[in-house]
Amino acid sequence: MVSKGKTSTVGQEPARVLLVDPHRAYSSLLNKALIDNGYEVVELLFDIERMIDRAMCHHPDVLVIGIDMPEPSSIRYLARLKEEHPLPVVMFAEKETPQIIEQVVRAGVSAFVVDDVQPQRFNSIISVAIERFKVQKSLITELERAKSQLAGRKVLDKAKGLLMSQKGLSEDEAYTRLRKMAMDKGLPIAKVAENIIDVLGMLDSDTYKPA
Repeated sequence: MVSKGKTSTVGQEPARVLLVDPHRAYSSLLNKALIDNGYEVVELLFDIERMIDRAMCHHPDVLVIGIDMPEPSSIRYLARLKEEHPLPVVMFAEKETPQIIEQVVRAGVSAFVVDDVQPQRFNSIISVAIERFKVQKSLITELERAKSQLAGRKVLDKAKGLLMSQKGLSEDEAYTRLRKMAMDKGLPIAKVAENIIDVLGMLDSDTYKPA
């Protein structure tokens, strides 16, 4: 159900929210506030253990949780959700401690609001949470790409070293040979380098094997 007033959207569609309230204390207030602000509540869930399954089923744009104070079990489920089906998470809580804040942030909560459920602030809170999630996701993607590039360079350097030592090639000649093999076989140069390491690395170990 979506209100006829202002509409909060992702792209051209109303933003879809999975609402979780394990203690049923916030459900009516949060549900009404979300609908009044133009969000589509795809499901109101009281069993936090089913949160991951329902998120995978509905693919919501954001997860909103109302809770007294995050418990260790709730934080564990959030951490699992972050690994298995990451999405923006907004948590409204009655109580907090510095340790709890650190734990929920590490578990993937994008916005943590304590004792301040004001419907007029929902759009800004949820919008900031979604943007923060996008930024974090982009940073993680860039980090993984950088790690992959570094690993690829290490593989390439090792393959060049084996060609240089076993074939008597210069560094430029070794790289040129790897590039030509990659073009001839239609494979990424990193894959060709791995194959070279597998073959020449085995020969190299046999060469220096004790008698």
